[in-house]
Amino acid sequence: MTWWIYALITMLMFGTTNFLVKYAGHSNMDSIFTSIVLWLATGATGLIFLLIYRDNFFSNLKNTSPWLLLLPIFAGVALAIGMYAIKIALTNGPAGPTVAITAANAFLVALLAYIFIGEEISPIKMVGMVVIFAGIILMTL
Repeated sequence: MTWWIYALITMLMFGTTNFLVKYAGHSNMDSIFTSIVLWLATGATGLIFLLIYRDNFFSNLKNTSPWLLLLPIFAGVALAIGMYAIKIALTNGPAGPTVAITAANAFLVALLAYIFIGEEISPIKMVGMVVIFAGIILMTL
């Protein structure tokens, strides 16, 4: 599959996740409890993938420097904190603007990729990012 199909799958899965988290908050489900269940479900999914791809995992684990292993560890912690924060935001605020604001992480990703990896941001992509950012601002008004 090409990258954009995976991006669409991600959008569908994140959208489903955010709706379900919003619905849990709407149903007065405790935020800490909801977050813990979410993290456990994520961990269980990780264990299933580990069982399926264990040979690949252990081969990569053996051949990856400890410094690089810190990247997905820190990413996992950041994801967990972000999921807790979005749970609180969705419980206490409107779904559309909340999710639109969180989707602005694309700007941070593009900026960090530009700074640390040297990934180019063309002028037309810059214009597109500004238009999207303007849309997010309009959604929050």
